[in-house]
Amino acid sequence: MQNLDKNFIGSIPEFYDTYLVPLIFKEYADDLASRVLAGTSNKILETAAGSGVVTRALANKISSSSEYIVTDLNQPMLDHAQAQQPHRDNLTWQQADALNLPFDDHQFDVVICQFGVMFFPDKLIAYSEVNRVLKPQGRYIFSVWDCIENNVLADLVTQAAGTVFPDDPPMFMS
Repeated sequence: MQNLDKNFIGSIPEFYDTYLVPLIFKEYADDLASRVLAGTSNKILETAAGSGVVTRALANKISSSSEYIVTDLNQPMLDHAQAQQPHRDNLTWQQADALNLPFDDHQFDVVICQFGVMFFPDKLIAYSEVNRVLKPQGRYIFSVWDCIENNVLADLVTQAAGTVFPDDPPMFMS
């Protein structure tokens, strides 16, 4: 078993975007986008962007003078996300580790992350990195869920995906 789901390679980015985004992530992406738009957002950083559902919900709604940098640790997921998003001059795609952000201090008005924080191996380092790159009074907007046993929908989706891929079930949500 190769555990392609942990590396998010092969068909995993497409599977994630096709099935999990509409089922679980789209509504939360719209919510995050509305929260970003409710404040000053001239320079935006997205971490753990995954298949780009938040990017698609937000990119066309921000001012063309805003700068939006979309990052993910996993290059295949980032490539998939970029392929789904129409080109915008103010949108930059960059592979980056949320525990070691390659940006100068105090650059961003807002940092956003949808359902990525709970996968960071060291949350305190990740939070410190966000704090470092945020401007004073900047905002960190993120969403998380509880453990899979307390998230009925995520647990059911994981079980269902296991029946579709019995030889290599996607276990990234658990």
